[in-house]
Amino acid sequence: MSKFGEEYFERGVGSNYMSYREKMMAVFKSGYLPRVVRDIYIFKGMKVLDIGCAYGLFLKLIEELGAETYGVDISGYAIERARKETRATLYLHDVEKGLPMFPDSMFDLVTMFDVIEHLSSPFNVLREVLRVLKPRGKMIVTSPNLNAVERYVRKLLRREAEWHGYRDATHLYLFTPASLRFLVERSGFNVVRVETPFHPLPKILQKIADKTGLGGQIWLVAEKPE
Repeated sequence: MSKFGEEYFERGVGSNYMSYREKMMAVFKSGYLPRVVRDIYIFKGMKVLDIGCAYGLFLKLIEELGAETYGVDISGYAIERARKETRATLYLHDVEKGLPMFPDSMFDLVTMFDVIEHLSSPFNVLREVLRVLKPRGKMIVTSPNLNAVERYVRKLLRREAEWHGYRDATHLYLFTPASLRFLVERSGFNVVRVETPFHPLPKILQKIADKTGLGGQIWLVAEKPE
């Protein structure tokens, strides 16, 4: 049985998915999508690939803004759910085997929301993303922040194992903002922005989280050089 089957998504077996599944669309609408629109020029017909697309909820939102959408996920269960949510062209595929279905310089934007920490060879995957992006195309990567203040608080309370970055047994790597930036730059990208959002937070607290690097998530935007 795939470790990313129905049990993973619907019952939280071996993952922390169940704890945020009910909030997932709200997070995309109120958290991620506004940042995407802020950081990326969205235009009709732009080609967007979401790696680890799960139920296709981000693709559904971005195609409403006029994007031509594509999604890849290792879970057959997730892909079947995504087909009910989005018009995107979807592939059941392990991204660690490359992206052979796509030619060089195809996409304007590639996103990986909470995916990179699951990869055994994140550098190789980032090199493939670089290949399929157009020159000056953008990549957005999110991942749990190992520097999150929540993790330190839980550690003081001797409850560190309950932190969401540790709860998911399929996480192979965890990153700080600095280590993720280093990996992305070594892969050939120019890093445009690194932030550490909480979701949700009042604006003043969000600014503090971004400036201190102690928010729960890492939000990284990078660009393929010309």
